[in-house]
Amino acid sequence: MLLSSLCFAIMSAIAKEMSHTFNSIQLVFFRSAVGLPFLFFSLYRKPAIQVGGKLYFIILRGLLGAFTLYCLFFTLEHLGLSLTNTYGQAFPLFIAVFSFFLLPNEGLSSKQVLFLLIGFFGILLIFQPGSGGSIWHHSTGIIYAIGTALGYLAIKEAQKYYDSRWVVISFMGAGLIASTISLLTGTLGGFENSFVTGVWVQPSIAEWLAALIMGLLALGVQYFTTQALLNEKASVVGVVGNSAVIFSIIIEVVLGHGFPHIITLIGMGLIVWAGYAVSRRDK
Repeated sequence: MLLSSLCFAIMSAIAKEMSHTFNSIQLVFFRSAVGLPFLFFSLYRKPAIQVGGKLYFIILRGLLGAFTLYCLFFTLEHLGLSLTNTYGQAFPLFIAVFSFFLLPNEGLSSKQVLFLLIGFFGILLIFQPGSGGSIWHHSTGIIYAIGTALGYLAIKEAQKYYDSRWVVISFMGAGLIASTISLLTGTLGGFENSFVTGVWVQPSIAEWLAALIMGLLALGVQYFTTQALLNEKASVVGVVGNSAVIFSIIIEVVLGHGFPHIITLIGMGLIVWAGYAVSRRDK
């Protein structure tokens, strides 16, 4: 899982640097287009063995995945690397809330409620429009966490009926289709770059190479996370996965972007700690 977190942090850092040239929609396009050929080749080499019959789970996962990618790269374009990844690591808090309301057998203990309150207080500490990014940019970070939580719930159901590769293909394919439509709309329709539209910028050879590396790192995140979940408890995977925030801070410092403010650091720590605590099974 450490390798998965490192891949995600480096992928995010590359995307952040590329965002100075390319809009978030084009980054979604790169992220989605690179991985699909490898996944289809994997299915060709080793066909899926699955039950099927629940296509709406795959469609739901695809739509949620595409929306989450839009939020991730838009937030990454406008906020810092570590701040964006911290918002992403808040997803266990929202999973607990959604599970409580959507799943009849799920409850929340008093400890979980306490950790939820601590986690959401941490979100308030890093939600600082004006010091970096606007309210809209911070809001898409929170929406990114919400979308990730809903996506995980959709994955949990979809994997009961479909090969995990098809689950990944669903959101990569949806991301590719959605970003293509957004880029065509922005480029041909004369719309400015926004959350839903983007103007295509022709990459250089070096930038195509960076896009390829970013896509391969994204595949590495998927592969190493799957291996971790197969060989270790989900609670352990969760706490190790939070190391992506630490890697992000280190990368930001190395790249010369400075160290996060102490209040922001406290908020980040509370989110990571509360997210792990609320997701533990031995509550």
